[in-house]
Amino acid sequence: MKPVIKAYWMTEPRGRRQTWMLLLVLLWGAFWQCAAAAQAPLHFDTAQILELEGYGFTAPPYEVRETELTGHWQTVTLPHALMRKLVSEEMQGEAQQRATVVTWYRLQVPEGSVSNSPNYIYIPRWKTDGQIAVYGDHRLLYQSHADVFWNGWNIPLWISLDETADAVRPRVILIRVERPRDSGGGISTVWLGENDRLSWRYHMRYLLQVQLPYISSVAFLIAGLFALVVWFRRREDALYVLFFWVSLASFLRTLHYHVGKNRLMMPDEWFSWLTIDSLFWMIAVVHLFLNHLHRQPVLNLNRAVLGLTVLMSIITLPLFPDVPSVYLLSPLIYIFLMIMGTTVGLVGGVLSWRVRSRDGLLLSAWCLMGMFFWFYDWLLQSNHIDIEGIYLGPYTNFVAFLLFLYIMFHRYVGAMDEVKRVNASLAQRLQAREAELQQSYSSQREAAHRQTLVEERQRMMQDMHDGMGSSLRTALLAIEKGQMDATLVADVLKGCIDDLKLAIDAMEPVQADLLLLLATLRFRLGPRLESAGIALRWEVTNVPALDWLDPRNSLHILRIFQEAFTNIVKHTHATEIRVATRVEANQVVVTITDNGPGFDVAQALHSGGKGLGNQLRRAESIGAEIGWSRTASGSCVSLRLPIKRETDGSSSSVG
Repeated sequence: MKPVIKAYWMTEPRGRRQTWMLLLVLLWGAFWQCAAAAQAPLHFDTAQILELEGYGFTAPPYEVRETELTGHWQTVTLPHALMRKLVSEEMQGEAQQRATVVTWYRLQVPEGSVSNSPNYIYIPRWKTDGQIAVYGDHRLLYQSHADVFWNGWNIPLWISLDETADAVRPRVILIRVERPRDSGGGISTVWLGENDRLSWRYHMRYLLQVQLPYISSVAFLIAGLFALVVWFRRREDALYVLFFWVSLASFLRTLHYHVGKNRLMMPDEWFSWLTIDSLFWMIAVVHLFLNHLHRQPVLNLNRAVLGLTVLMSIITLPLFPDVPSVYLLSPLIYIFLMIMGTTVGLVGGVLSWRVRSRDGLLLSAWCLMGMFFWFYDWLLQSNHIDIEGIYLGPYTNFVAFLLFLYIMFHRYVGAMDEVKRVNASLAQRLQAREAELQQSYSSQREAAHRQTLVEERQRMMQDMHDGMGSSLRTALLAIEKGQMDATLVADVLKGCIDDLKLAIDAMEPVQADLLLLLATLRFRLGPRLESAGIALRWEVTNVPALDWLDPRNSLHILRIFQEAFTNIVKHTHATEIRVATRVEANQVVVTITDNGPGFDVAQALHSGGKGLGNQLRRAESIGAEIGWSRTASGSCVSLRLPIKRETDGSSSSVG
């Protein structure tokens, strides 16, 4: 069949094919237009209204028959609003305060205009002090459950009609609004249709009227809490705590835009006081913020703003029965607030302009813009403009959030730039100071170097005088008296040469290495021990570095060991000497042990000889400990050297 149709289509003339194509397009468009018209939601822009006088608020009936609503129905255009009086007659006695009006709106649903799919009623806004109930024919579909004043007047309604079994689509929609007689009220246009065709309107309205104001106020408050935390660390900068108070007051101010769908957690009177008086607090804090920005406060204006804020916060407290509710006075209060806020914005702008404060100009502009938005909201609240409009006041939170973040960011960047400038200045001063210190250090180092050379020269002269000079003088006197032969002279000269070598070796850098110092000693004294027929057993192990080991201290250690070896060679008949090292606690222990007959330590110390005494004094001068002991196989000399010394005092020269 398809090849036949294709062949017929291809055999048609070109003009006829275009005509068929155009007809198909028109038929397709007409089909979708009919389908769209069949599914398009109903938009009620007219209604019939009936007003009935009442006394006190009553619960809406569960069922309402249209025939029971007797009275004169009038046709009105939607949105429909009743003007609110600035000074209400509710302040004139108990009877007037409890007088109410029940307003019925009747909407006729045309036959066949509603599809078989589930349908919904969408009401962008109803605004009144009171309660609302919606009926489908006689059946109650929706009832508000919040308080009288703050009852969700800014929250759009979304009501399901026929999602229950055996549901009958309504022919008449009744809307019951009960309100105080002089409070005013109104209702927007009403929509009826399927979810797919209508829900986007509701969700968009809900986003603009409820969610965005809530999100912006919460974001502003979170930023304020962060500023409060910063202020606890930087108490000297009051802008952070003022930023927090602005965000808190702004958050409290916008609460009534997105609450009221359910009952509040506090009485209506206190919620009214909190949300309305928070405007005074916000203007006062913004004024103080501007003072910190332009640094030119006007004392009389400060007293006026703060005094009026405190006064209004006190007299509007719901504690005085003779004072009208702040909610009832809110239209007059808002006029006064707009005058106060405009004054703060204009004065702050002029003063910021004088000192060229860009942040102050921006904040003043935001304050004046907020007054314009609040004036628009006042007109909307008082039903002077279309009640289906959207309140602009909550959006000042979003602008304020960005503005205050910018001001804080600008101050943060300025502070960082100031820190950079201070650091650069400090770096220059530090560099100049370092140059001065370097020059002073060079001078001191040169003087210290000269002093060190002098002291080292004196030390070497003293060591040569006490050591080698003393030996040479003794030998010279003995030779002159004929008391020394050539062998003794040779021994004296060898000792002097060893003394000179040790003095030279002590001047070599050992880099805190005791083992290197001992190796030097072994190299110098090894041949002498070998010529004397004494074997040297070297049992030296690795030990920690001694950071206090300098040439002067090295010479003392070498002289102690030289004296020990000399005593062994001269006064014992040892054939073996053992040198060993070990670590005990915070000390390095060097022991020199021989296998000679030994000696009495006490007697040697008191015999008048200088050898052991010199060793003891040298050990004390470097903070070390030396000990002698007699063993079963000979004698032992132990030198205990500290690994770390608390003070590295100069070692005294010891003869």
